[in-house]
Amino acid sequence: MKKGLFFLIAVVFALHIDAKTIAISYFDNSSGDAKYNALSKGIADMLITDLSKVKGVTIVEREKLEKLLQEIKLGQSKYFDQSTAQKLGKGLGAQNILTGSFYILDNIIRLDARLIDVQTGGVIFAEQVSGNKNNFFSLHQQLANLLAKNINVPYSPDLSGLYKAGEEVTLKEVVNFSNALELQDVGMSTDAKQILEKTIKDNPKFRFAKNKLEDIKEWLKKVELQREQLILEELKNTINSLDANSDKFGMQISNIWTTLLSSYKYNQLLSFNNSIRKMKIDEKKKVYGEASPMTLGEMLLFYDCSALSALKKHEEVIDAAKLFITNYPTSLYFQSVKMNLETAIKELEQRSNGKKAIESKLSAESLDAYVTYLNKLEWKSNLQFVNEKEYKRYLQLYKSQVLSASPEVIKNWDESIKFNEFTEFFNVAQNFNDTKTMEDIITACKIVFTESDDQDRTFTLENSLEDYKTKTAEKSEKIKELETVSKKGSKAELEKVIKWLFSNQQYNRPDLLLEICERYTSTYKPSNEDDIDVSLAAWDGLISLTAKQKSIEEARKHFETLKSKADDYKVNQKDYDKAIREINQDLKNLQNDYSNYIKNVKDLDPMIQVLENYATIYNENHQYSDEAYTRKQLLDLFKLEGEKEQLQLFLLTMSYYNLGYFDNVKKTATILKEKYPAGSYTESVSSITSYLPQ
Repeated sequence: MKKGLFFLIAVVFALHIDAKTIAISYFDNSSGDAKYNALSKGIADMLITDLSKVKGVTIVEREKLEKLLQEIKLGQSKYFDQSTAQKLGKGLGAQNILTGSFYILDNIIRLDARLIDVQTGGVIFAEQVSGNKNNFFSLHQQLANLLAKNINVPYSPDLSGLYKAGEEVTLKEVVNFSNALELQDVGMSTDAKQILEKTIKDNPKFRFAKNKLEDIKEWLKKVELQREQLILEELKNTINSLDANSDKFGMQISNIWTTLLSSYKYNQLLSFNNSIRKMKIDEKKKVYGEASPMTLGEMLLFYDCSALSALKKHEEVIDAAKLFITNYPTSLYFQSVKMNLETAIKELEQRSNGKKAIESKLSAESLDAYVTYLNKLEWKSNLQFVNEKEYKRYLQLYKSQVLSASPEVIKNWDESIKFNEFTEFFNVAQNFNDTKTMEDIITACKIVFTESDDQDRTFTLENSLEDYKTKTAEKSEKIKELETVSKKGSKAELEKVIKWLFSNQQYNRPDLLLEICERYTSTYKPSNEDDIDVSLAAWDGLISLTAKQKSIEEARKHFETLKSKADDYKVNQKDYDKAIREINQDLKNLQNDYSNYIKNVKDLDPMIQVLENYATIYNENHQYSDEAYTRKQLLDLFKLEGEKEQLQLFLLTMSYYNLGYFDNVKKTATILKEKYPAGSYTESVSSITSYLPQ
């Protein structure tokens, strides 16, 4: 018996030791399209929910991940980054952490994932799945299968109860599900519930969404019950002291209404009214004596309307106001209730109408943000620092976010010089000898720009491309010559290029010119005045081209090397000193240009402007839930500072206010006042919070 018990304990212990604890982090959006941001959580949540049902592995709950992220404030850190993943894994007590990213272009979605050993930081496996964006379940199952296979645990999607063979969800439905998660995380569970209800109505087989909806419903019930109990506890003594048969009843109840209303305790007022109704008092009872026309039922409904209106519960205002107008058409409060009704109807109509045409507006705003960002590359001060690798990154953004725009999006794009803005990247492509992209731009223009003036402009672009191709053909021999000189040119051949360094820049091959200057300076020392002129020109070219093509730091090192070679230039000290001063000044100017390039282009995420544009559109169209979620993303994902952060905190406060999320108003206003006690918006939010419902 003892042996059997010992064996059983040993088996359980061995199973416990072998059990793996895995965290699944949020997935990075590498698409450059802000409307897919929420998928970051959605993909992770679906994997967590699914794999939690697998035996032999413990999956860390998403709520724990969300709590940790709120504590450590990652900002713009990428979850796919190994060091970030390690940090998260350790914080969650996991042995391994799955990180990932997704990329969406046209109808294709690609999911990249890798499993990281939290202790060592090593990559256990890296996998990629891709397919049609509207067959999301199949992609999800592929990824779950790969993870299960690599950690050697059994996985069978048909046994999870979350989906069956042949069932599918579209990317749009998964995005809606993901948006609901985001709203739930920022305390907007009612809005999350509405999104999930609509998603399930569109696709009843989306069981991930069904389960999440049930969880939210259960949570909301508990919260509402707790709130009701707290309010009733506060009002209990007051209600118990009321006597409906007393002559003072009208005065007592009126005092309570006035007190609750003037102290902005609208929820307590509604609960108080419900408690009065439960007392089964005749609603025809005259509140202020027989001489007064006001009845109890009339006053209860009037105060209901007032409280519900203040709480921004527009649907409930409409129900209560309709009932009041039907039952009490001659009431003294008729106009007041009617005004609340009209305000509620107007707001709901604006929200409904705003939702209809918002997609094309959002796409146009996204287009505008990316065009504004990418067109900065046209500035010579920025373009001089863009190398081939960076160009490919900018090109990917241009193709996915600008070149793919439809005629409808172009139509909604509020830009007076659309054609010029849309095609500025043509010159950037030309700078990198990218005729394929130039041709793609012309093809896109023929599709999206149909006005006669724009057709003329497209024709001009075509002519420009043909001229460029002709000149490129003419220059090809010269470029071949430069390639030969850069690899095995004689001293005389190198000098010939260096003497005319500026004119050779027209061939758009700074890499070859840099190689030529580098070969000359490392191989030849000046022996006479002519050599000195060429040598200084070569050093000048080496330093400036290195600053542009590689790094300012490396250029500085070359400059210090030149300064250390002063003895080589004694024959013409005056020219050497002049060259040192000029190169030093050029480096300073390049440093300033590079700092601006880093700040305004390279390190600037265009998604900041995209999200700002989205939030503005949401606000203008009364989509306050989407606005609040978007502004929260701006504050959580990006390190905004000073006036920018203040503005977003203020606007987030206002969007919460418009939604009637008064606890969130208080929290956000508190953050703003604590961070910026003398800020531009501090007085305004202080005023708003002074009159909030309690």
